[in-house]
Amino acid sequence: MTGSTRGIGRAIIERLAAVGAIVIVHGRSADSCAEVAAQIPGSIPLAAELGSAEAGDRLVADVIQVAGSIDIVVNNAGVALDNFVTGVTDERWEETLMANLTAPFAIIRAATRAFKTQGNGGVIINLTSTSGERGNAGQAAYAASKGGLHAVTQTAARELGRFGVRVNSISPMAATTMNGLVDPDRRAAVATSLPLGKVADPSHVAEAVAFLVSDRAEFITGELIHVDAGFHVS
Repeated sequence: MTGSTRGIGRAIIERLAAVGAIVIVHGRSADSCAEVAAQIPGSIPLAAELGSAEAGDRLVADVIQVAGSIDIVVNNAGVALDNFVTGVTDERWEETLMANLTAPFAIIRAATRAFKTQGNGGVIINLTSTSGERGNAGQAAYAASKGGLHAVTQTAARELGRFGVRVNSISPMAATTMNGLVDPDRRAAVATSLPLGKVADPSHVAEAVAFLVSDRAEFITGELIHVDAGFHVS
């Protein structure tokens, strides 16, 4: 589980730990990882920067070393360096695609090799975005990276099903510090535009992940599930 010290990522590991999973608390800060892990029974702190494909490979290797195996991958870590097309520098483009697409792909690739060696299947969940489906003004790099990540989801689902590996995407819109929806006024304003009239909490995304990684979803792969109160159709 990448990016799991706060927000959606933390809600996911809390939910999975509650049903008995050994979860990895991942983030950039070792102190933050240790602090969160101390509050979640059955969790292991593992700090790592994901600034390269090699870092993704190392993270999977480290997970296997400390946990003994890897059965579930949730790619949640990412960045949103927003700007209009003419304002996106080469550096920001590369940083966004590295964090949101290249590193997650490297993690998927390394985990798949481990799944095959272990021989008991596996589950991969990629956190994407509606921006990756229909674009969004000021988010050229972010939209490209998230759209690309779902394309990886669908391709990996086609390739890995015969090994018992399921791969799905979740497109969330939940109240987090990253999107500012923890602010009550902003949250209320956005809620009025949504079909369900309210904004999801990270716990709602966590419930979707818990379902997809369970045996109840054993015939679901290659899917994109929206947990966004209908934002994608509004």
